[in-house]
Amino acid sequence: MIKDIKEVKECPECASTNIIHNEKKQQVICRDCGMIFEPMAPEREEKFEKAAGIEKKE
Repeated sequence: MIKDIKEVKECPECASTNIIHNEKKQQVICRDCGMIFEPMAPEREEKFEKAAGIEKKE
């Protein structure tokens, strides 16, 4: 779970490290593929993971 967008060091989509952090909007924007990533609230993330069948890493 990501608590601070500054923790993101690479694009979750293409793994590029050519990203920028928009702290005002709490987004990570990839300069290579154009993906805009916004972390989910913990409750939403947990619901999404259950629905998608993703196992949590402890």
